[in-house]
Amino acid sequence: MKRFLLVLSLLMVIFTISISIIGQESTTQIPLDHPYAAFLESRAFGASLGATAEFNKMEWVVLDEANSKYYITMSDITGAMTDGEGEISVDENRCGIVYAGDLDAEYNLSELRPLVVGGPFTDGAENPCDVNNISNPDGLAIDARGRLWIAEDTGRHVNNMLWVYDPADGSLKRFGYVPVGAEVTGVYISDAGHLFFSNQHPDGTNTAPYNRGNVIVVTGFNANTDDFEAIEVPTGDAQTVVGVAAGEIQVLATSGDAIPANDSQVVGGIYTVAGELMFESDNPDGIMWLPTNEEESEGTLFVNYEGIPGGVMELSLSYSEMAWTVNGGSMVDFSSVYGTWINCGSAVTPWNTGLTSEEYEPFAGDLANVEMMTEYLGGTQANPYDYGWVVELMPSDMGTTVTKHYAMGRYSHENSWVAPDGKTVYFGDDGANVMFFKFVADVEGDLSAGTLYAAKVTQSGGMGNDHVLTFEWIELGRASNDEIAASIREMEF
Repeated sequence: MKRFLLVLSLLMVIFTISISIIGQESTTQIPLDHPYAAFLESRAFGASLGATAEFNKMEWVVLDEANSKYYITMSDITGAMTDGEGEISVDENRCGIVYAGDLDAEYNLSELRPLVVGGPFTDGAENPCDVNNISNPDGLAIDARGRLWIAEDTGRHVNNMLWVYDPADGSLKRFGYVPVGAEVTGVYISDAGHLFFSNQHPDGTNTAPYNRGNVIVVTGFNANTDDFEAIEVPTGDAQTVVGVAAGEIQVLATSGDAIPANDSQVVGGIYTVAGELMFESDNPDGIMWLPTNEEESEGTLFVNYEGIPGGVMELSLSYSEMAWTVNGGSMVDFSSVYGTWINCGSAVTPWNTGLTSEEYEPFAGDLANVEMMTEYLGGTQANPYDYGWVVELMPSDMGTTVTKHYAMGRYSHENSWVAPDGKTVYFGDDGANVMFFKFVADVEGDLSAGTLYAAKVTQSGGMGNDHVLTFEWIELGRASNDEIAASIREMEF
C-alpha cells in the first residue's frame, strides 16, 4: 500500500505540472523582458516571438548520422495539433506517429513528414491500437544499418512493445515486449551492438523479477548486424515477463535491490542531500552506456529514474564471454545542482558523456510544485528555476561530474541529441502545446554556451498522413551557463 500511495502521489504531481505547462504563456514567475527569459521560460518567450506552441506529446529524438536523417516521436496526435486552428492542423491519431526529416550539411532540419503512422484506433477494444502496429511511440534508437528501434509508452496495448522499422524496405517487426503495466524505456544500442532497455513501472503482480523496475541488456544478439523473426504477441503467463525475439535477457539491476559493492544504497533509491532514503523508484528510463575501451568490455552505465526528486544510477560494468558483470555503482549525487527532477530520456554525446533530461519543468509561480525538492534539500526552499534542464554527466574516479546546461533552455526535456558537428542539438519537448527547439553551441564539444532557437511551423500537404511540417528557426537568444546560473541564484523565493 505504501508503494501504491507513493506512485499515486507522484502521478498526481506530474499531472498537475503537465496541466500547468499549457498556460505558461500568460502566467510566469519572471517577466518576459527579463534578460534571460529566453532560457528560463523558453516556451513562453518563444511564443512571444511567434514560434509555434501546438505540438502534442513530443517525445524522443534521434539522428541517423550515416544517412543524415532525423526522427522524432509524437505519441498522441490530439489537442492543438488537431483543432483546426493555428499553424498545425492534422488528423487526430490516438496511436501516434514517428516523423522523419532530412538534415543538410550543417545539420539543419527544415521539415518533417510522417514515417510510421500508428493505428487504426478502435475505442473499447482490448488493444485499442492495432496490436500489429505501433501505439504511442516514445523512445527511439538507431542501429548501424539505419533501422529505427521504437519503444512504446501506451495504455492502448496490453503489453508495451519494442519495434524495429527498416526504412530500406518499410518493414515493421516486433522485437520484444515488457510485462503488464510497464512501458519500454531507455532503448539504447552501442557501437558494438549491445542492446539495453528498461522495464518501467510494471504491475506488482507480474512474475519476479519483472514485478519491479529492471535495467536489461540482451546478450547473444548484435542489434547493429543481426536479423530476427518477429516475436508473437504474448498471451497468458507470457504477459507477465519480458520477452525478446532473439538473444537472451540479462537483468543488470532491479529496483530495491542492493547496489553491488555499495553497503548504503539500493537500485533506484532517491536520497536527500543528507543521505536519507526518500523512496525507491520503479521508473528506470533513459540509459547511457559509456565504454572506456574500443572493445566495450568495460565502462559506465547511467540509468535515469523518473520522479520528484529524480535520480540517475551509475553502474560499473564489464563484459566477457557473452555475459555482463556489475562491479559496483551508486546513485549519482546531484546536491551540487540542488537536485534533479523527473529524469526522462537520454543520449550519449560524441565525446562520450551522458545527457539526462529533466521533464515537465515546474511552474515557477507556485512553490507547491517543488515541495518534494524542498524536502530533498532538508527544508531549504527549492527554487523552481533549478529544474527543467539538460544535465551532462561525466564519470571519473572521483565521482560523476554533474553540469546543468542552462544555455540549452528550460522546458519539458524528453531527450536531446547532439549532431556529429558537436554543436547542434535537437530536443523533444514533452507535454501539450509545446515547442520544437534546437541549440547551437559556440564551441564544438562544449554545451555551456550557445544560441537557442524555436521553430515556427508552416503546414502543407493536407491534414492526412501526407502532411508536411516546414520550419523557420527563430533565434531566442544567446547566453552561457554561468550567466543564467548567476541569475537563478539572485532570485528570492
